[in-house]
Amino acid sequence: MWLVCKRKHYPDVSFSWSPASPAQDVHSKADLPPVSEQILQTLTDLARSFQEMADSCLLVLHLEVRVHCFHYLIPLAKQGNYAIVANVESMDYDPLVVRLNKDISAMEEAMNASLQQHKFQYIFEGLGHLISCILINGAQYFKRISESGIKKMCRNIFILQQNLTNITMSREADLDFARWEEGEWVGGLGHTSGWSMGNARSMNSVEPQNFHL
Repeated sequence: MWLVCKRKHYPDVSFSWSPASPAQDVHSKADLPPVSEQILQTLTDLARSFQEMADSCLLVLHLEVRVHCFHYLIPLAKQGNYAIVANVESMDYDPLVVRLNKDISAMEEAMNASLQQHKFQYIFEGLGHLISCILINGAQYFKRISESGIKKMCRNIFILQQNLTNITMSREADLDFARWEEGEWVGGLGHTSGWSMGNARSMNSVEPQNFHL
């Protein structure tokens, strides 16, 4: 790629030395083979092909991290039991959240060592917003939820937020919003199977994105 760029900018470059150069007698313009247009075009096509491949790989990595979020958080919403009493279980993080955090950390470690900063940011920025949307939309599948269950969910969100903050070096305010919405569910879903007004507002807030589980 470097050779192609240099050749484009300096098509008529001639390699020569100043009279003071000791290599002037050894190397001359006649010693340098010309670069044909066919070779130049081949190098250009190869550079373009490699760049397209790199862009595709980066997009796959971007999607891979998000697929992991769906894989762990949708079952968390649809199958999780949050109608729990205050006991040791209510103080534990959900295993699915722990596994998601481990996956995100493992991917961060691998990519941070091999990607440029702007590419690294492309993969992880916006992840907090996606997680917030999944959790808020997933609340519709909760049949019952106790105050202890809400606290447990808030702890789940907090450790996800903490992990993402360490990766992106930003607050991940979308997860603050998700935790606030969880707190609003105490009155609405604590002892009934219906929706509270707080849940309706939270669902409406993400509805324009046509995001459905």
